[in-house]
Amino acid sequence: MIRVGIVGLGHVAAHQIEALEWGDNLQLVAGCDPDTNALLRLPETASPYEQLEQLLDDHNIDVVVVASPNELHVEHAKQIIAAGKWLVLEKPMAASRKEAAEITSFRNELNARCTIALHAAFGIEVQWVCEQLNKGTIDCGSIARITSGFYDPYIIDGKVLDHARSLSGSWLDSGINALSVIDRLIPGSGLRLTDSRMTRIAASGCTEVQGSIEYRFRSASGTGEGFIDTNWTIGRNSKVTSLHMQDNKTTIVIDHSAQRVILQEGESTRELFRCDNGRQRLTNHYTGVFADLARQMRNDADNFEKSAALHDIVYAAEEW
Repeated sequence: MIRVGIVGLGHVAAHQIEALEWGDNLQLVAGCDPDTNALLRLPETASPYEQLEQLLDDHNIDVVVVASPNELHVEHAKQIIAAGKWLVLEKPMAASRKEAAEITSFRNELNARCTIALHAAFGIEVQWVCEQLNKGTIDCGSIARITSGFYDPYIIDGKVLDHARSLSGSWLDSGINALSVIDRLIPGSGLRLTDSRMTRIAASGCTEVQGSIEYRFRSASGTGEGFIDTNWTIGRNSKVTSLHMQDNKTTIVIDHSAQRVILQEGESTRELFRCDNGRQRLTNHYTGVFADLARQMRNDADNFEKSAALHDIVYAAEEW
């Protein structure tokens, strides 16, 4: 049994707690948050702690999941690594390239295991498309263009909603989600950044409120191109990845928000898949994350290097 502790018991942790209930060979044994009201979200079987040091002194814990605000990732990651626990770090792994390098250096120095929770890549609708690509039902080599739109309604009247401030910005929060989905669908695609545009609002407290990139990727038939747009200002709650085929008539739309997949052929539209397990989107994401974590632990090999490479694209886009 893999015994799990969680640091930071906010919105994301609620889904992580539920996902652990669905997982095999995983058990939530402790949680930590300085807010005593947040500790009430823990099940009765999990030990509540107000300080991370208390949780790390608990010898019953094998893995510690960091779901705290981005600005605390470096501090919490280093403490957990130093304690000899397997670290699961919520995306983005750090709020800047400098902080990511600090975590990387500390992880490498202590030869620690650190999994980055790229949760969007484990959407049940993404898994379904991956299965079709593996079967050849969808021809990966026919994908000519990929477009991604990840939108959250976090800006109202020019002001960032309070609960969104810890997310840093639209691109830092969702760009890594979009990239992780693409990497899952077309692994080893050699994605290369070709352009980037970031929009900032002065005094908003965010790195950006809108961010988009253009990129190229390798496919079986040559080179494809793609576009990712993230935005907090347009009042939409929508997350979609679209695979545009070479015939210029066919598009496979992966609707992450509705957990479904749609086939568009010319003027016709047909639903190919819809999640019917009754669970919320983020709960399904973390069920997949924790199943993959168990696989990584069996193989004693984390996903850190691949995840760091995807984050490098995120930081490069902000620096463009």
